[in-house]
Amino acid sequence: MISLLSLLLFLLPLAPAPEPEADGGETLRVLSFNMRTWTRDMDSSSPDYWRTRMAAMERMIEDVDPDIICFQEFLFPVGQYVPRAYKRVSGINISHPIFVRRSMRYRDHSLNIRWEACTVEGIRIINVHSHWDSEIFQRSVDQINAQLSGCDIACGDWNKGLAAVQGAGLQMQSARVLLGEPELDTFANFTRPQESRGPIDHFFVNGLTPVAYRMITDGYGCERMSDHFPIVLDFKK
Repeated sequence: MISLLSLLLFLLPLAPAPEPEADGGETLRVLSFNMRTWTRDMDSSSPDYWRTRMAAMERMIEDVDPDIICFQEFLFPVGQYVPRAYKRVSGINISHPIFVRRSMRYRDHSLNIRWEACTVEGIRIINVHSHWDSEIFQRSVDQINAQLSGCDIACGDWNKGLAAVQGAGLQMQSARVLLGEPELDTFANFTRPQESRGPIDHFFVNGLTPVAYRMITDGYGCERMSDHFPIVLDFKK
């Protein structure tokens, strides 16, 4: 004889099977931007006036909505234009700080004249502002290789093209190349607009999966935000 409980269980609809998790986990976004030292642009009547450019940068950050920001050529006064949703990884006044969302965890901060690094949510973030001099550049690459943890992003203004970075032995892969994105000039010279230095701002990854890469050419209300274009990378662990 079928019990009343068994009959009720039979008549009740089955609960749907749980949805499979999306592949690869959470996507994070990193913004890298050489913002140009503000002390060179003090003429308030110029379209390159630092406050005009930094106000545009603030609008850009709010629009792009990155999880992590790596600045180069950053000086103290421009911090007022970083949205309050972000906190600085270190309090040291150096020109290439890392900012993260206030909800994110970070540790293991390291500092060098040419790079700054920390571990954010288990990912080693290395913010680079290297030099065109080959000897200084090689030393920076060697130091960056020593920072690698197996789950890493190195980004910033390298002052060198991709072939030179690879020739120096960086033990990481170009995110742009992995995604099949075209090679675009990231330098926008203020004083000699026709001069090109090629792509000198880069993202490199190690143990991570790039999802999307782009360069921002929109001035967000001003003629240009900097003499470099910001670059953005979405990635998964």
